Amino acid sequence: MESFADLAAQLASSFSALVKGYDPLVVMTTTMVLLAAVPMVLSFFVMRRQARKKEAATSKAGDEGEAEKAPTHFGNLTKEQLKAYTGKDPSKPLLVGIKGKIYDVTAAHEFYGPDGPYNLFTGIDASRALAKMSFKPEDLAGGIEGLSQSEKDILFDWEQKFQLKYKYVGDIVD
Repeated sequence: MESFADLAAQLASSFSALVKGYDPLVVMTTTMVLLAAVPMVLSFFVMRRQARKKEAATSKAGDEGEAEKAPTHFGNLTKEQLKAYTGKDPSKPLLVGIKGKIYDVTAAHEFYGPDGPYNLFTGIDASRALAKMSFKPEDLAGGIEGLSQSEKDILFDWEQKFQLKYKYVGDIVD
């Protein structure tokens, strides 16, 4: 059996023979582009595999009669009404408020459910806490006034993420 050093030497020799006579700049640039493409190709295959697993799990859950929990409310809620959507009642969806908009995060139950690390964001307008990336009670109950520009930018990023990932189901009203 050949050693790794022998295989590497054979590979280098083969590569040298392959590129002999070509402009070194072209060879170097082509090699760099190919090496840069490797992580993208690998990422594609990993994401494709994950999508297939998720699709298989979804179809299996559908076969077993476990339909995805649909939001039970499409409309406006007061802050007091929103408090009922924290996962304590399994018949209700998990809702999170951001800048007065309500999103159904039930699909991410492992994060926002009763045992999830972000459950404290459910049932409230979590804008200030997300902007400050804080779990402090005063930030969980606070509004967005007095935020720095960088905190507003962070909140904007969170808002964009929620808009892309979760279903908008209503607004928080007074």
